[in-house]
Amino acid sequence: MAFLKFILVTILVIYFIRLVAPFLFRFLLGMFLKKKMRNGTFFYTNMNQQRQYQDQQQRSNGRAQGNNIKIDYIPEQPERRDFNGGEYVDYEEVK
Repeated sequence: MAFLKFILVTILVIYFIRLVAPFLFRFLLGMFLKKKMRNGTFFYTNMNQQRQYQDQQQRSNGRAQGNNIKIDYIPEQPERRDFNGGEYVDYEEVK
């Protein structure tokens, strides 16, 4: 009798969790997103951390921002005029 009661209670608890969990999850997720949007950290958390790290690295190197730009010269390639077409290849249509 105790085993049957245990199974019945377990089934009821699982059914209750299945009905309540989606609503509870949506509520908690909504609260989390509202908090992040209010603080302004939802989209820019990692970007701010990266910018702070880069600023710290530049200060430790003693360089001003923008002095680490390097431009390589790439000469223009002349157009190839020695291509006379290719070989003719027979083909068959496959249906």
